[in-house]
Amino acid sequence: MHLSQDTTERLAPIAFAAGVVVAGAAMWRAKPSAFDMPEPAPIHDDHAPGRLARFARGSRDRIARVAPGNLAVAVGRSLVISGAALLIVRLFDELSARR
Repeated sequence: MHLSQDTTERLAPIAFAAGVVVAGAAMWRAKPSAFDMPEPAPIHDDHAPGRLARFARGSRDRIARVAPGNLAVAVGRSLVISGAALLIVRLFDELSARR
C-alpha cells in the first residue's frame, strides 16, 4: 500500500503525537532513580552554619517542596498531556476536513 504525499503529511502529526504519548508514558511509568530529587546534604561542621549557609539551606528546602520528586515523572506527564492534545487537535482537524 502506497500513501500519497498529501496523506503522509496529514498522518505524520498523528504518528508523532502517538510517539510522544508513548515516550511520555514510558518515562512516567519507569520513574528512573537517576532523576530523583536529591536529599539535602548533611552539614558536617562542628560549629553553627553561617548566614549564607542557612539561607541556602532554607531556600533549597522551600524549592524542594514544590519541585517534583522525580523529574522523569514530571516530564513524562507533560509529554503525555502534550501528545494527547496534539493528537486530539489533529483528529478534530481531520474530522472537520480542515487542512
